[in-house]
Amino acid sequence: MLHYRIPGQAIVRSYGVFLPVKSIREFQGFIVSDADAEHFYAFHPMKQAREVLNPKKIKPHNMDQASFTQAILKIQRAIDQLGLVKMVLSRVISKPLEDTSALDLFESLCNEYPNAFVYYFNDLKLGEWIGASPEVLLRRIKDQYFLMSLAGTRLSGNLPQWKQKEIVEQRIVTDYLEEILSSMQLEYETHGPFNHEAGPVTHLRTDLWFESERDITHELIRKMHPTPAVCGIPPYLAQESIKSLERHQRELYTGVIGFMNPEQTHCYVNLRCAQIIDGMLHAYAGAGITADSDPEAEWIETENKSNTLFSLLK
Repeated sequence: MLHYRIPGQAIVRSYGVFLPVKSIREFQGFIVSDADAEHFYAFHPMKQAREVLNPKKIKPHNMDQASFTQAILKIQRAIDQLGLVKMVLSRVISKPLEDTSALDLFESLCNEYPNAFVYYFNDLKLGEWIGASPEVLLRRIKDQYFLMSLAGTRLSGNLPQWKQKEIVEQRIVTDYLEEILSSMQLEYETHGPFNHEAGPVTHLRTDLWFESERDITHELIRKMHPTPAVCGIPPYLAQESIKSLERHQRELYTGVIGFMNPEQTHCYVNLRCAQIIDGMLHAYAGAGITADSDPEAEWIETENKSNTLFSLLK
């Protein structure tokens, strides 16, 4: 069972199954990957419904605030001693669905966040997931390409007064994308940074776009992901730090998710998402940690991000 809505398009509903693919280069349709984009899964539609018996999934570990603070202090020591510039530390926040069905929540997400990529699926292998991601990884319409640098987070409402830490955090992601495009000898344009409201939170956003007659979708995704917005800088050191500090598996959180065919690509970073296990909504949320991070503020940021989903529960 798969339901998804690309911003500005109609909801798509289909029965089928996810199967692993070695490469997305020739694939057409809905795809999703794990956090490091090492394993991709493609959705194969079926003509009729197939019963899905919920697989036995292990509930992800919930990090308490004291442990979260200690992890941030370790990251900041690594920044000071090992050359780590930034690392995204994630945690899992769990709440019961209670009187809200997954499909009701999906419909509410579609209505509440018209500019997000919204999805819900229940699969024998991957499990049951739902999300509303605001972050475009790569959008392509024929030879027109669009990328988004999204980082820095404040509560929506009053216009946020961005701190230097948040401005630098967003610039790191933009620089990373610009370096990739320059290395590929692509002539691109940029716009930003500017405020981007995503439900309960607002981010700093910079847009990048360019043209290419050659289809470079697969190459770009491989070079970009995981971006500093979900991993860190330098990537290898950040990935190793994530594995040592996070007691939960990210699973599909921060992976690639979306739809592609020869004419267009709509790939997003799988953020503001949750895994559903035994009637519990396990939401994943992360914060970009730098030398200037305040542990209390980063904890509150992850709480605010999880409200993308939790605020719509009955």
